[in-house]
Amino acid sequence: MEELIIYFLLPLGALLFALLAIGGAVFVAGIAVRWRGWAFATVFLLTVAASISSIVLSFRKLTMSEQGLMNMSDGDGASGLVSKLILMAVIGISLALCLAWLFDFNKKLRQHSRFTRRGLCAPNDIVIAFMVFFVAFSIVPIFMGQRYYFHVSLIYPFFIYLAMFLYLQVSDIDPVRISKYCLGALVFGSLAAAVVTPNAAFQPGYNGLIPGFNLRLWGVTAHANALGAVACAFFLMEMAEPEKKRWIHLGILFVAGVTMIMSQSKTSILAAFMGGTMITGMQIWNYLVAQTRGYNRNSSTFLAVLLMGFCFAVTMLGIWIMFSDVNLLTVIESKLDSRAVGDLSTGTGRLWIWSAAIKGGMENPLFGQGASFWNLENRLRMGLNGAVSAHNLYLQVFSRSGLIGLASLLAFLFFLIRYAMRASKATNGASLVMLAVLLVRSMTEVPIAPNGILGAEFFATMAYIFYIIDRGARPLPQSASIEKKRPVIFANGRFREQT
Repeated sequence: MEELIIYFLLPLGALLFALLAIGGAVFVAGIAVRWRGWAFATVFLLTVAASISSIVLSFRKLTMSEQGLMNMSDGDGASGLVSKLILMAVIGISLALCLAWLFDFNKKLRQHSRFTRRGLCAPNDIVIAFMVFFVAFSIVPIFMGQRYYFHVSLIYPFFIYLAMFLYLQVSDIDPVRISKYCLGALVFGSLAAAVVTPNAAFQPGYNGLIPGFNLRLWGVTAHANALGAVACAFFLMEMAEPEKKRWIHLGILFVAGVTMIMSQSKTSILAAFMGGTMITGMQIWNYLVAQTRGYNRNSSTFLAVLLMGFCFAVTMLGIWIMFSDVNLLTVIESKLDSRAVGDLSTGTGRLWIWSAAIKGGMENPLFGQGASFWNLENRLRMGLNGAVSAHNLYLQVFSRSGLIGLASLLAFLFFLIRYAMRASKATNGASLVMLAVLLVRSMTEVPIAPNGILGAEFFATMAYIFYIIDRGARPLPQSASIEKKRPVIFANGRFREQT
């Protein structure tokens, strides 16, 4: 019986599975050609569904004990299977979409590019730069890293990223609007979870920014800081491109602001405050320039400079208010309990973490340590059990993938900066604000984590990137633009243009 299973049933099952996979890929590829305009939205929204379901179906409980915060899960295997099935669907659809694009020899998909319709070039340069960065960061260290480590999460995001970047070009729906839908699902879902299941949505016993409020909202994300990043992106997206109905616009800003405050994420609150101030200042600046056009140009320039100076002063005041009201000695004294001493002894300070990241990267400067450098076992060995990352994007990339990964990241950021600068005029400077928020966060966090597609930070970061790419594509050269001619008819013995 065992020989029958080994030599007949298992190969037969593998053959049937392969045939079903090929048939499914062909089926999805056919659908992609027919409904290409919905492919980008389908992949992005299904990824959000997989992210939310992985948290909701875990039935977690956030409690405080003598050892600190406890994140307990009551979910069984069946509940976790649902989120895995959704993720498998996302991977399968993405792979089929990539194959459909690859074998599109007649270029039927490319004929419907939203960039060509607007007289813009397809963003192939920045897409190639990002995919090269993904390969250098995730795949190359598998073979060339200091420590061999393999996991499927190092491979399958490649197809999801590629499918989203390719089908963003032919999306019938504005990619920025789709990004707002995804961010809104996380924000509104987190507030709903706070009402329905507060034990799973709130972290108790947190001494944060709000006096007397010792709760911290995690919502349907893996951490409060992740929710803060999502709410910040949702807030800035709505500030940059508001909804037509004013009550919806104000409602989104209010909900995003409340979510940020309840998450008590200092970085996100500061980024939203600075970004919102800059976007508002640019909008008022453009309004004043338009109103004073044709009058005194000196007065227009004076008002613009005065406005920008006011925005800068307000931003600096906000930073001072956020941090100056904190008595450092009081905070240190309050932290010197048994749990805080344990935290300090493990070296969770950023300087210690950065030092460990640099030291690890220098052991294999070209290709880094590999994906396992920041796992629990290695962190315990280094005495950094509380540091799940380098808390710096560039050191995170250097420690995991060395100079090769870091160079590819800088190349991608170079293209991203160019796109943001091109889009600054059309977006009233909002693209530069998105870029600035992303770069500021990269100094103390890891906003670009190519392998964490189910993390909430993924959606915030990709919302910024999609916004900059879609609004900042390069115009088509004059020689490549297609001149539309009037139809020609034959009459009276000669051809004439139809009027």
